[in-house]
Amino acid sequence: MSNSRPVFEKKELALSASPYVYLPVDIPVYVVEITHVDEVDPDLLQKALDRTLARMPYLAETMQVEGGAVYYAKNPLPMEVGRGMRVRPVGGHETNYHMLDLTCDGKVTRFSMFHGFCDGQGIDAFAESVLYHYYCMRDGEEYDPCGIRTDAGEMTEAEEFEPYSATYEVSPGFEMPERKEQATPYHLPELSPAAGNEVRDWGLQVDSESLMSFVKGNGTSPSVAISMLVAEAVAAVHPDLDAPVVANLPVSVRRMLGCEETFKNCSSRIMLPLCGTPLDALPFADRAARLRGVLKQQMSPDLRRSIQNMLRPTYVKRMEEATDYWEETKKPSGFATVGHDTFYVDYIGRLHQTGYSDKLADVRFLCKPAAGNTLHVNAIDHAGKFRIDCLACSDVTAIVDALAQAFADHGLAVERKPEDRFTLPSTAWREGM
Repeated sequence: MSNSRPVFEKKELALSASPYVYLPVDIPVYVVEITHVDEVDPDLLQKALDRTLARMPYLAETMQVEGGAVYYAKNPLPMEVGRGMRVRPVGGHETNYHMLDLTCDGKVTRFSMFHGFCDGQGIDAFAESVLYHYYCMRDGEEYDPCGIRTDAGEMTEAEEFEPYSATYEVSPGFEMPERKEQATPYHLPELSPAAGNEVRDWGLQVDSESLMSFVKGNGTSPSVAISMLVAEAVAAVHPDLDAPVVANLPVSVRRMLGCEETFKNCSSRIMLPLCGTPLDALPFADRAARLRGVLKQQMSPDLRRSIQNMLRPTYVKRMEEATDYWEETKKPSGFATVGHDTFYVDYIGRLHQTGYSDKLADVRFLCKPAAGNTLHVNAIDHAGKFRIDCLACSDVTAIVDALAQAFADHGLAVERKPEDRFTLPSTAWREGM
């Protein structure tokens, strides 16, 4: 098979993809892995996929590079369920140039994406729709969709809205806060910049009701509470740390921008200083409440709209004025210039709960930590348990041990899952260019 990439019919500029498409290297795929109670029927899964794409045809699109710009593009080639344990490199000939992919093996299904095509909420919509149609057909029952996009409804223009195509109104008189000089965050010495591609996964499991009672009792949110416990673990392992411990919290800004339905990238992040600030002197509950306030300040609609308004002309200019794509990748862009210390905590929450949810034995999200050498913590609520996955390309066993102890010190019983390892392929969306 030729590696020459077909020419697809281009649509709108992929402005929200800008931080990802101009990186000098391809980033690994992002995966949602679902373990089912029963063996998965691949043929029925294909029918469920077809129904999902009939409802959301934009999920089957691809990307087209023209000159220096990147566009969403129509892709008439079929999207086919892959069979086997291997995660496929999305975006290239193996997946018919689709930016999303679905594979199955035994009781496991894996939904994969290129992060330049959509974000975590985008792939959630994809996975939930396929699962819904699959179980409705398998069980011969019309389950309550509970907010899931199904073929019982119709696609709206809002689902394809490009968040960077608009200028957003802010409150009269709003001024951006002055940017204060920030100390360089503490970098975990365990993490090596020369680490390989293999990701190690240390899993902890905590009762959902107990964790949420703990969160509410401290007047905070799950992402803040979990970040604080990770920071306690870091401090326990490194009592001589000489810089602030900072959590990076990925967030969706859809609600702040008024574009809740879009599948495209509408994500940002919040940097939350957890140790090395005047808040250190406060009791845990007081710090938790104050840090929740810091998080809410950074989620201000006026702040987020202002940031979006500042980024928009930069993204548009880069695509409209660029004449050569590969020259553009040599310029500083997106994650190549972003600092990622000390660790990430991605509070994913949970999939929509409906009549077949108990048929999903486990849900986890697989990604390579940012920049290849960051500690990345995913928190997923499923089946009455919070799964806390600590992902790193280096050995952080001591920190995971300390994190389990931090949960226990706060009265939260923890179950350790066996350590797992995985490697994710890089995307192939530039294949043949």
